[in-house]
Amino acid sequence: MIRKKKYKFNNILDEWLKIQKYHVKESTYATYYSHINNHIKPYFQSYYLKDINQDMIQVFVVEKLNNGRIKDSSGLSIKTVKELVNVIKLCLKYCMEKGYIDNLNLNIKYPYRIKKMNILDQNEYRILVDYLKNNPNHFHIGILFILCTGVRIGELCALKNNDIDLVNKEIHIDKTLQRIADIENKKTKIIISSTKTKKSARVIPIPDVLMPYLIIDDSDNYFLTQSSKYYEPRRFRYKFKSLLKTLDISDVTVHSLRHYFATQCIELGFDYNCLSEILGHASPSTTMNLYVHCQNKYKQDCMNRIHI
Repeated sequence: MIRKKKYKFNNILDEWLKIQKYHVKESTYATYYSHINNHIKPYFQSYYLKDINQDMIQVFVVEKLNNGRIKDSSGLSIKTVKELVNVIKLCLKYCMEKGYIDNLNLNIKYPYRIKKMNILDQNEYRILVDYLKNNPNHFHIGILFILCTGVRIGELCALKNNDIDLVNKEIHIDKTLQRIADIENKKTKIIISSTKTKKSARVIPIPDVLMPYLIIDDSDNYFLTQSSKYYEPRRFRYKFKSLLKTLDISDVTVHSLRHYFATQCIELGFDYNCLSEILGHASPSTTMNLYVHCQNKYKQDCMNRIHI
């Protein structure tokens, strides 16, 4: 066996990445490739595998949180940094299995930060929904679709007419559309693949309020365009931002509509397990931690139920 001191960590990263190409989804491989070549290899380029330890990775975490972005040297999000560390951990696990290094237990700490997502207030929500209902087109119905079902934007863009069962009032989610890095051609490309996780493949009941807007046939056409051409998430986000500006309401993300849906469901008394399945989360705790945002009015209503 080659002596450990001859293993450059960057060489091991390349070795591990090459193997992953045949074992993970194309989109996952593209993410691994980007994380390794844009962040991990540039940072660890002078280190040998035997030198990698918890303290070094902890410093890496702090550095990336403070000024890890490539474009402007501002900090990366905790979510992204955790993804970077996960790639490092997976690679080190591979090294332990191959006997390149001894067992290495890592306990990386992250600063506590409250992630605040901007969402529409009740007045803005009413302005948006009234406009969408009074000006129905494929794009506007797509926004209503997210507000009424909580689907992810990639899932909506991949949805076809024959995924929607109007008779049984069900939506079958089993794929997602996304733009990923085309590594070989050094460009980007659109792919349609299975959903984010196994739990993301699900059946969502159609609420009555959405039914009048689902005028479709049983063809193989994409729901958002009612044609054989898909609607790209990037274009959907751009048009959504433009619509918000036109209506003069808060600049929120498309993803915040999913958050709004989850919050509304909680306030209506949805069972957490049921909502978790509708959103396609791994567990109810994920639903609560990521999306549920209690409005002050709801908190007050809850407190007013207390009797003495």
